Parts: sequence; C-alpha cells; structure tokens
Amino acid sequence: MVNSEYLNVLNKAQKEAVMHLEGPLLIVAGAGSGKTKVLTSRIANIIKQKKAFPNQILSVTFTNKAAKEMQTRVSKLLGSSATSLSWLGTFHSICAKLLRKHATAVKLNSNFTIIDTDDQIRLVKNICKSENIDIKQLAPRYILTIIDRWKNKGYYPDEVILNQKDIFEKTILPIYKIYQQKLIELNSCDFGDLILHVVKIFENNPDIKNIYSQNFKYILVDEYQDTNFIQSKWLKLLSSKNNNVCCVGDDDQSIYSWRGAEIKNFLEFDKVYKDTKIIRLEDNYRSSQNILSVASSLIANNENRVGKTLKATLEEGELVKLNCFKNGKDEAIGVSDEIEKIKKKTSFNNIAILVRAIFQTREFEERFLKIGIPYRILGGTKFYERAEIKDCIAYLRLIFQSKDDLSFERIVNNPKRSVGETSIKQIYEYSKMNNLNLESASKKMIEENLIKPKTKIGLVIFLDLLNKWRNDLNIKKINHVKLLQIILDESGYSAMLKNKKKL
Repeated sequence: MVNSEYLNVLNKAQKEAVMHLEGPLLIVAGAGSGKTKVLTSRIANIIKQKKAFPNQILSVTFTNKAAKEMQTRVSKLLGSSATSLSWLGTFHSICAKLLRKHATAVKLNSNFTIIDTDDQIRLVKNICKSENIDIKQLAPRYILTIIDRWKNKGYYPDEVILNQKDIFEKTILPIYKIYQQKLIELNSCDFGDLILHVVKIFENNPDIKNIYSQNFKYILVDEYQDTNFIQSKWLKLLSSKNNNVCCVGDDDQSIYSWRGAEIKNFLEFDKVYKDTKIIRLEDNYRSSQNILSVASSLIANNENRVGKTLKATLEEGELVKLNCFKNGKDEAIGVSDEIEKIKKKTSFNNIAILVRAIFQTREFEERFLKIGIPYRILGGTKFYERAEIKDCIAYLRLIFQSKDDLSFERIVNNPKRSVGETSIKQIYEYSKMNNLNLESASKKMIEENLIKPKTKIGLVIFLDLLNKWRNDLNIKKINHVKLLQIILDESGYSAMLKNKKKL
C-alpha cells in the first residue's frame, strides 16, 4: 500500500523542496536538517505525481551505504513502485554501469576489470622499472595522486597542460601515457577512469549523451559540496535536456578539497544553472541549541559560504565543554575520568570516542586496560582489503579474462608453485618484448623451453587449472560461489590457509 502521508511529516521548507519539480534547485541543508528525508520524499513525490517513471530518475550519492539507505526509505514510502529505481547509486557505480554499455567507445570490452589501489601501485612500479625511474625519488603513490588529479580535471594524457612550476609533472606525464595505454591493453580501468571515460564518451558521441539526457527527467545529487570538476561536468551533460537537476549539500561541511572537491560547484550553482531556486533547510533535529550556537559562531568566520541560520528543535541542552591537554596520555586520563563519573548513569555502549587517525586509539587502550574500562575498536582492515579476499577476487578475475596481468602476477605463485620473482620478471620481459599478456607469454616460454624445469612444472599445473576452471564457468555453467570453492580447494589455497592457522 502506498504511503500518502509522506508530505504531512515535512516542515514548510522541506515540503517546498519536495514540491518544487520544475527547473534547477539547490537545497542548502544544514547538519541534522532532514536532507535524506527530503531527497527520498522528493523521489516519492515525482513518482506519485506521475512526473516520471522510476527508471527516469537519476539519484546520485557519495557512498553505497547512503544509496542503500535511500532505496530503503523510498521503498517504505512507495512499496513495490520503487523497485525499479535502477539509476540510484554512487557516481562511480552509475558510471561503471554506463561504461559497461558503451565500453567499445573508449577501446575497452564490456567485461573490463576495475583495479584497486594495490593494483595501481604495482602497475606504476612495473612501468617505473621498465622506464628506469627510481621509485625512491618519485614514489608510486605520489605519481598516482598526480594522475588522479589530472583525471579529476578531465584530462586524458594528450590533454594535460603541464604546470611549469612543478618539477615532477614532466616526468609523471610519460608515465601517465604508458599507464593509460597499459590499462587499455589489460582491459581495465581505475576508479578515476569510470567517470572520465563516460564524460569523454558523452562529449565525443552526442547521440549517446542525448539518449541519457532525454531519459533522465529528474536528477538528484546528495552532498553536492563534495563534487569535483569531472563529476560536475558529468551532471551538466546529463541534465542538458530536461534541466531538472536538484543538488543538496552544505557549504559549511566541505572538507574534501584535498581529494579534488571544488566548493565553487556549490557556490556557483545558480550561475551554471540559470533560474535556479534556492531553498534553505535550517531546522535542526539532531543537536541541542547550545551545540548549534557554538558551531554557528565558529562557522560564521568562514569565507565563501551561501549562509544559513540553524535553529534547534530540541532544548538548550548542556553547555559545550572544551578541554585542552598537553599530550595523548593526559587526554586519555582526562577522558577516562569523565567516563568514571558517568558510568553509573549510562551504559558503556552509549559512550563514543572519536579520533582523527587510528593510531590515536593506543593511548586510550592502554589507559582503559590499566583501570579496567571495557572497550571495543571500530574500524580496522576493510573486508575487501584483506589479502585473502583480494587473492580470491584475483583468481576470479583471471578466469574471467586472461588479459588481467595484475591478477596473474598476484596469484601465479600463491600458494607457492616455484614461480619466484626472478621467473615472473623473465615472463614479464618476454611478454613486453612479444606484446603478449603474462598468461600467453608463460605458455609460449614453456613451448620454447625457456623456463627452468622446477618452475615449468608449477606453471603447467597452474595454467591447466585455469583452463579447467574456465571450462567449469563457461561450459558447465557453475556459479561463481561454487566455482570459488572449487578454486580454493584445487589450487591448494584452502590448505595453505589451514596451515597458517595451525602455525
């Protein structure tokens, strides 16, 4: 049953933002002002008013968690009507979907691989080695930072305008050219490519751009203050036909300039999109008035802001306390003393300590262990960043496409198959000389008897297993979950993990 009461729970400004459906709209949403409620209600209202079908609405978030939350909320409002919100997701996930459809326009196949940071670093290291560039003088991470900056500005290698004041850019640009060409050869792209490639496809193929700009009758963007140049350009291209773009954000919460975010996208929105309506959400439902007063007094000193006045819907609350400490140890003692005072009034589960970096937890841990306060650390290594998970994904990636040299290099000797660094280097040099991927190069070197006997045995077993697993996937149609179980058992990876646990 459709919930028709969604408008009744909104305040005046929220309702105005939900009801205004014609032309560009900028929603200046202060902290705790209900911007997610506005976005989800706006989507529901568009569908309810039959202004567009769900698949004609593009809704962009910055995290998968935010996208999932939005989908859940819209589903509660509309029920089954919201099931076809197929264009709700992050910038990168939506661009990946678009790129799969039009990969050939940028010389990729639709089954391209998206490489992560570790793979990027490995690829840059290999390039530096082949180009005799000392990675101690020019770190791969720094090289990738500059490349990512260029991609965020919308530059392919042949479009880069060098900053003459930067002594490293002249060296990095040739690396960028090789790096980008290598990605094409590997049928891969990095996260920066996802948006960049799609923008270039739209610019170079107006017919493709027109398909999507006509289809998307409404575009909604969350956290607009954190967008960079290429994201803003992507939105401009997609909104060129209907011009119904609604961006929500808070200029006072723009903290990502270090990773390319440009606050001017937010501040100059009404200059880019003519006849923009600006609505401010100023009722705060999260914090007490004392907290808002302190925050507003500090923020008022910021330059370049749209401006707003937050009003608390809660009571004044306790006064804000500012404590200063000489060092981390003193801070831990001070915080633990506060916890001791309130522990009889509240549960430890209701107490949180926020730190800027994970290393700062050490002082607190040592103090809590000393005085017996129970605690738990939230965070640590992310699931997909664990070595075992990356190994599993590498096996699946290589089976899916044999050109994936980065995955081949990761798992050819994992578990051990007597294919050490020297052997991998020989295969790499042979592949480069003969313009082959590493798997094909290995097969040719075995045929030409260029591999030492012990390594040859390990390589032959590995290559035979790859063929067998591809047969399992393509001929026997075994699903990826069952296939991974087979791979882990037949490769010896499961046994290796069991042995590690015993140790």
